[in-house]
Amino acid sequence: MNSSEKNALNNKKSHRFSVILITMNRKEILGKCLESIHLQKYDDYEIIVVDNASHDGTDDMVQKLYPDVRYFHSRNNLGVPGGRNYGRRMATGEICVFIDDDAIFADDKALGKIDAYFETDDRLGCLAFRIVQPNSCIDEYKGIPRADKKIIHADYECSYFCGAGFACRRKLFAEVGEFWDELFFTGEELDFSYRLIDKGYKIVRSSAITVIHYEMPQGRVLGKWLYYGVRSRCWVAAKNLPWFNVFSHTLLWWAYYFICSARCGHPVLFLKGIKDSLAGLPQVMKKRYCISRETMKKLKILSGRIYY
Repeated sequence: MNSSEKNALNNKKSHRFSVILITMNRKEILGKCLESIHLQKYDDYEIIVVDNASHDGTDDMVQKLYPDVRYFHSRNNLGVPGGRNYGRRMATGEICVFIDDDAIFADDKALGKIDAYFETDDRLGCLAFRIVQPNSCIDEYKGIPRADKKIIHADYECSYFCGAGFACRRKLFAEVGEFWDELFFTGEELDFSYRLIDKGYKIVRSSAITVIHYEMPQGRVLGKWLYYGVRSRCWVAAKNLPWFNVFSHTLLWWAYYFICSARCGHPVLFLKGIKDSLAGLPQVMKKRYCISRETMKKLKILSGRIYY
């Protein structure tokens, strides 16, 4: 954070919520996301957009149509965790609400509902939103925060969350730590969840707050998810889990990504992911802090990510 950014932050009024979006070359759907935030029947919030080096006119669109948005354009792509960390540092809100730029709130009472959850539970560290597919409004498979992918229609405590829509207390980042920048893409939510639960905080999946996720192709590099998935799954496991679980987690995910690479024709990216994950392990080991036995027991109860 440079001196001008610090001065701008010090001069900003504090809010209950900071709604933080990371974007890259998706100005059309970003506009819809911003509209869904502006429609919220809640007054005490700010909107922060961190632009990961867009070149499609996103800056002009935001500054012209949404002058109230606090817009930060990065010359370099900070990645998903890096962008979220930057937005969090710029935030003044007590609660940071993160929503993907290709998603929208399903109704205009989302912020009010989020407020009620955090107001009534001091141990609530993270609130995971219900992530649904457009048109059908069926739960997005990967957005279900359970390893068994069981659909539960009521609120429930869970062990991780989907990054398409969630909220955290801003003060917890000082205690738990930020998102892991080096992951760049994939795995940062799981890594953060392990640390959050190990500190004794709860993650709750809300049935009352729904986000519609369009998952637009713009800004997604073909095959990127596969490379970073292979690399990040290994790193997150090695940093947080007991050694038996490190091996099971890594090998099972690598087997999954191998099949995916064969089907989509990206074996080189799969092999590069393995190569880079192994090359980076010495640095990952310097960050290693294995979660406690109590946390492992809790993860098992909550259908968490343990073996895969």
